[in-house]
Amino acid sequence: MKLNYFKNKVALVTGSSMGIGKAIAIELASKGAKVVLNGRNGEKLRRTEIELRNNGFDVFAVAADIRNINDCQHLVDECIKQYGELDVLVNNAGVSSRGSVEFMEEANFKILAETNFMGAAYLSKHAIPYLKKSKGHIIFINSAGGFRGMPYNSAYTISKMAQAGLVEALRIELFDYDIHVGIAFVGFTKNDPKKSILDVDGTWIYLPKRTNIPLATQESVARRVRKMLVQRKNRATLTRLGNFTEFTTRYFPRFSDWLLRINRERIQKQFTMIGGVKVKDNSI
Repeated sequence: MKLNYFKNKVALVTGSSMGIGKAIAIELASKGAKVVLNGRNGEKLRRTEIELRNNGFDVFAVAADIRNINDCQHLVDECIKQYGELDVLVNNAGVSSRGSVEFMEEANFKILAETNFMGAAYLSKHAIPYLKKSKGHIIFINSAGGFRGMPYNSAYTISKMAQAGLVEALRIELFDYDIHVGIAFVGFTKNDPKKSILDVDGTWIYLPKRTNIPLATQESVARRVRKMLVQRKNRATLTRLGNFTEFTTRYFPRFSDWLLRINRERIQKQFTMIGGVKVKDNSI
């Protein structure tokens, strides 16, 4: 592992007020990076900024909604205004949902596509000119759902599959500029109590803690992302379930279909429609 690799490098991490994004921000800042924090909720973001600064980290928070292309431009502009350069972009911001296609609120498809795919594309577009100068990195935090469409989770998985396609295209487009483009397929991970997802009816709910499957820690995901950056690796798949999903989808697609089909009721009851308290404050 290269010593002091991140010292004085500038990293922009979206969706970093909590969860995996916050863990990645802490991991990079602890290794010497200057980190731009981002989230939609200014109050939550400010609390994270204060917490990290109190721990001695060099961080700067910019509230912005990556679904808005003008916000993406503003986010990159503020990063350059504060630190003068950009070395690492981590496209972590994302939204999850649940429910069947038939009963899914139509707006859910739009929100997930705009956040998980289009937002990452917008931000990458505005960051690329600066990453060309630094020969830097773009990392996308994807999901095991990015390998194939999953039942009762279609809006989420198709948005992540679209993002994976974006990564493949960018990797070729940016090859001549020596920009590292990587993707991390993250499996089930421990979530913050306040993590919210879109329910089938379009309302927000707090995702209950999962107890039916081994969960990766947010810190382990952050460490894996750091290693990807240092080693300039193109992809990483986390958790046994993630590796199993990737293997069966790639090499045994018919078996993968059969396995999901015979387990469809279990998937619906134990992995998607698992309860959750409605969120009263929609400014998440």
